[in-house]
Amino acid sequence: MRALVLEDYDKFVFRDIPIPKIANQDEVLIKVKAVSVCGSDVHGMSGATGRRLPPIIMGHEASGQIVQVGDGVKKFSIGDRVVFNSTLFCGHCDYCQHGMVNLCDERKVFGVSCEEYKIDGAYAEYIVVPERIVYSIPDRVSYEKAALIEPFSVGFHAVRVAELGLADTVLVYGSGTIGSFIIQSLKIKGAGKIIATDIDDDKLALAEEMGADYVINSKKTDAESEIKKIAPKGLDIVFDVVGKASVARQGLEMLKKGGRMVMVGLMDKEIAFPVQRITSWQLRIQGTYISSDEYPACIELISSGRVNLDPFIKHFVPLSEAPSWFNRLREAEKGLHKVIFNPEK
Repeated sequence: MRALVLEDYDKFVFRDIPIPKIANQDEVLIKVKAVSVCGSDVHGMSGATGRRLPPIIMGHEASGQIVQVGDGVKKFSIGDRVVFNSTLFCGHCDYCQHGMVNLCDERKVFGVSCEEYKIDGAYAEYIVVPERIVYSIPDRVSYEKAALIEPFSVGFHAVRVAELGLADTVLVYGSGTIGSFIIQSLKIKGAGKIIATDIDDDKLALAEEMGADYVINSKKTDAESEIKKIAPKGLDIVFDVVGKASVARQGLEMLKKGGRMVMVGLMDKEIAFPVQRITSWQLRIQGTYISSDEYPACIELISSGRVNLDPFIKHFVPLSEAPSWFNRLREAEKGLHKVIFNPEK
């Protein structure tokens, strides 16, 4: 089969490798029909994250069709259209037993190579996965849209752990793909005022299209003063999708008493917080990591048309052209919100 291999940092090679084989009875072989690019792959290709050690086949946001099943597979058959979780979880640890598969003691993410483990991903024609992480997709959901179920589930999970109250006033720092999916999830879950900030007008236009009530370019205006005009009593929830210390600190200071800060982004490794304010105002800082058991709900929301994925499926391109598209993503080309590869071309 043909696969996109990161053979060295910033060096992709599109070449032939053996088709992976089913090794366990509960596994299925999937012919990948669509795989979208995650921002972590764009950062990882240069070695910036330490989680894409070459050589590695990246890619964890994918959909496809089952072409072979192991003898112990019970829920799926050859020909089924499916999507699979980006995280390989064990299914039997305490976290998995309590529905927190994203916190599994043995979790591994497809397309990641680090000191602890290496597991090839979906920038290839085929991939083998266990049936416990596979989900059926309806015929009315295209493979391109199905490849976005994983990133949408990340935004949906973030809103779920935030424990959103009806009519809460919410700020979303960072209006890229995940920020946009958080905004859509907030609308679905009944948020009140939704404020989006970014330094890119193009992304802010997308945020407005996704349902943000207010958009603020923090590079052109004093975001804090503008937000205080919209929410003079403070914010109920702040989502930090950027992950920078300065952003997190500013967001924390704009929360009302009893407010929640949800940490989504992963840029700065350490952030200093004002402990006295957190304690005396009873603020909550909540981490969120990928998604847990939200896939079925996300598939239903996308299938029903309640989620707008159109801006993210405009660039469905051959996997063989991946190196040039990665460069365009790294350069933050205007209007290029998402790229989805077709491994069959």
